[in-house]
Amino acid sequence: MHFIYRVISTAALLAAGAAASAATIHVQFDNPLFTGVAAPTYDAVTITYPGQGGGSSVTTTVAAGRFQGTASALVGIDPSVLVDNVADLYMYCYDLYEHVGGGWSADYTVNFTAETARTLDFLGAVNTVLSEGKAQVDPYAWLHPTNGLMGAAIQLGIWESKYDSGDWSLSSGAFRAIGLETQTASYLASFLAARPSAASLDGAYVMVLEAAGVQDMITGDPPGAVPEPGTLALAGLAGLALVRRRQRGAKSSVSTSACAASV
Repeated sequence: MHFIYRVISTAALLAAGAAASAATIHVQFDNPLFTGVAAPTYDAVTITYPGQGGGSSVTTTVAAGRFQGTASALVGIDPSVLVDNVADLYMYCYDLYEHVGGGWSADYTVNFTAETARTLDFLGAVNTVLSEGKAQVDPYAWLHPTNGLMGAAIQLGIWESKYDSGDWSLSSGAFRAIGLETQTASYLASFLAARPSAASLDGAYVMVLEAAGVQDMITGDPPGAVPEPGTLALAGLAGLALVRRRQRGAKSSVSTSACAASV
C-alpha cells in the first residue's frame, strides 16, 4: 500500500511539474492591430487556404500585416525572451482557422517547436534580404518591417510556408492570394528570390503562441532567455500553489464574435 501511494504521489508530482513547466503569456492586442509601421499599415488581400480537417478550401478577404501588442503575466518565461520589450510585442498570424481583433486579449501557451521547416526557410530569406549591407544577418529582421506593406508581404509568406508545400507561388497550390498592392508583391518577390540561397533561420529564434478561440501567433525568441524544461519543472513543483492561485484568477477576455483582422 505504501509503495502504491508513493507511486501515485510521484506521478502526481511529475504531472504537476509538467503542467507548471509550461510557459504562458498574456497578450493584449493593440487597437488598431497594425500599429508601429508606416501607412498603409496592412494590405487587404483575398486568400484561399485549405479547409480545417481536410474540408473544402476557404476563400476570404483579410488584412495582412504585422500585429502589435503588449505582453504581461509571464509565467515560466523571462521578459528578456521578448525581442523588443513587453510593451512592443511584434508578431504575425500563424493560424487561419481562428480570429483576432484590435483590443482583444488572450492567454497563450508558448510552444518553442511549433514552427515548420518551411517557415524557417522563408524567415531566413527575409532576414537575408533585410540585412543586406550589414556585417551579419539579423535573426529578428522579419519582426521589424519598415512599413505596413513589407509586413504584409512577410505575413503572406508565412501563410504560404505553413499552408502550402509546393513551389512558393501565391497563384497556385493549397495557399493562394490575389489583390496584393504592387509594393507588397515586390517585397514578397525579393524574399522568395533569396530563399534558395539563404540560410534557414535557426528555430531557437522563433516561438509560437498558442490558444484556443483566438489566432495563434508567431514571434521571436532570443535563445537562452528561457530556463531549460527540467529547471522549469523543478521550479514548478516548488511554486505549484502559487501557480494554481494565478491560474484560478486568470481569465481570458477573448471573444470569437468578430474578426478585426478581416476586412
